This record gives sequence, C-alpha cells and structure tokens, in this order.
Amino acid sequence: MNNKLKNYAMSLMLGMGLVGIAAPAQAADDMSVYADIGAFSQYIFRGAAQGLDASGNGTASLQGDVGIEHESGLSANVWFATGVNGAAGSGKETEFDFTVDYSGEAGDIGYSVGYIAYVYTDSTLDVNEFYIGGSYDIASATAYISDTYNYIELSAGDTVADMFDASVAVGVFSPDVGTSTTHITLGASKDFDMGSYTLSPSMTAGKAGDLGAEFAMGVNASF
Repeated sequence: MNNKLKNYAMSLMLGMGLVGIAAPAQAADDMSVYADIGAFSQYIFRGAAQGLDASGNGTASLQGDVGIEHESGLSANVWFATGVNGAAGSGKETEFDFTVDYSGEAGDIGYSVGYIAYVYTDSTLDVNEFYIGGSYDIASATAYISDTYNYIELSAGDTVADMFDASVAVGVFSPDVGTSTTHITLGASKDFDMGSYTLSPSMTAGKAGDLGAEFAMGVNASF
C-alpha cells in the first residue's frame, strides 16, 4: 500500500474506531492477509463512547480484525469490539463489522467505495452503510449512506516528524440525530517492529455534539 492510500486508510480506520494499521502478511503473489488484536481502555466511535458503566465511565474493549487484500484493490475484512452498550437493560454487546472495499488511484486522487455491515449480538441494533470516499495527499472525505441517515466525514492523517502517526476526523450526521450529530476525533499512534508482529500503542480523544469529551488508550498487535 503506497503512502497516499495508507494515509486514506488510516483516516478511514480512525472514523471506524481504529487507529493502528495492520501490516499485511504475504499469502500469494497477488494477495495478502492481515490480522490484529488489541486492548483499549474504551471504544470510541465517531467521537462518542460506545460502552459505559453505571457511573457513566468508559468500559474496556477488546478489538481486532482479520482481512484479505488483492493487488487489484479489492479487500474484505471482519472487525470486532467487545464492551458495547446494548439496548436499555440488555447489558454489553459485541460488535462485528463486515467490510468489503475497493480502493485505487486516479492520478493524484485516491478513492474508495465499499459496504459495511455493523452486526451485534442483539440484531435490533444492526446497521448497514455504503460509503464512497476520496483522498488527496494526507486529506480525505468520505460519505456514508444508510437507510435512515447520511454521514459525512473529513479527515487527515500523517506521520509527524518521523516519530508517530497522527489523525484528525470531523463528521456530521444528516438528518440531525440529537446530541451526537457532529463529532471530532483526534488520534496518535506509534508502530514498533517486533519482528514477527508490529506493536502499536495509541491514544484517541473524541467529542460528539453535546456529549462529554472521551479519551482512550490502548495497544494493538498486528501480524
């Protein structure tokens, strides 16, 4: 993956609640497989905490994914997160995100189109989104479309002084969905090559509409 597409992917993954980028392992001449697993102090998605305890504090989340990429630009993966709030009184849920994506470049412009199925142990929470995005240099814009809302996100990601990766994302829902209509998310991570895997500690800060600011720390291992 070249730097332009890597920056686009980092911004997209930040919007999905991820910060680190998995390092793909070669599976065939034209295909690669990747996987990662991480532990985080809480799960922040589009600026908002996805799991809170009775006192309103964020709960720990185990997150990871496995995916496959073809050199043509087509990829598919499944990502999960534990500790997600369910419907009132139903306890914690596990979220599974199934994504199919096609990414490429047209000159200096990167592009990506795809589909995400957000699947929960409580099926009444399930959501489907189609998305289309474009990127130039370190910046990207992505539109997400579901059957009940549209969501537009502007994001940017780059390596700062050859020391760590940083990202910022700002998004808005349409129509208005209440106190969390708009969001901003900031993220920073650092990759450490451990030989057979890459270790990536990260920090994420989010603010969704009128909700309180959220902060998460975690570490991810990619293979």
